[in-house]
Amino acid sequence: MKNLRKTLAVSLALLAVLIFTAAVITAETNKEMFISESYGSVMIKKSGTSEFVPVKKDMQLAINDAIKTGKNSYCEIAFDKEMETMVSIKENSLLVINKASIDSMSNKEETLLDLQSGSVMTKVKKLTTEASQFKIKTPTSIVGVRGTNFEIKVVE
Repeated sequence: MKNLRKTLAVSLALLAVLIFTAAVITAETNKEMFISESYGSVMIKKSGTSEFVPVKKDMQLAINDAIKTGKNSYCEIAFDKEMETMVSIKENSLLVINKASIDSMSNKEETLLDLQSGSVMTKVKKLTTEASQFKIKTPTSIVGVRGTNFEIKVVE
């Protein structure tokens, strides 16, 4: 009985080490996204809420946040502190952040945005790993880049 308890204790300790190691190996975290600039009527529906509220400069963003701009309005989102990757949301647009993560172990970055209406201008820094992705989904297509400036527009 004593050996069984000892074996069980050692097994549980090894399991805890394996779980911790797996968490470290897949050290994927969300990017630190924020509103770098806005003008006019720019609203945000934070993840888990049901109402749009006005954005504020330097407001932190999270996965599943939705940003919409009104007439003669725009908003800029920075996807890193250095502001090397930026998305400018033009007037009368709706953009949802589906994914924006980085794996600290592999340096793999993944960004997926959903442009439901309107248009955006992007500046995407050169992606450093082959597995990294930056994609914008529209109702009819998905655009992926590895580092460039471009504009995408949803025509209704």
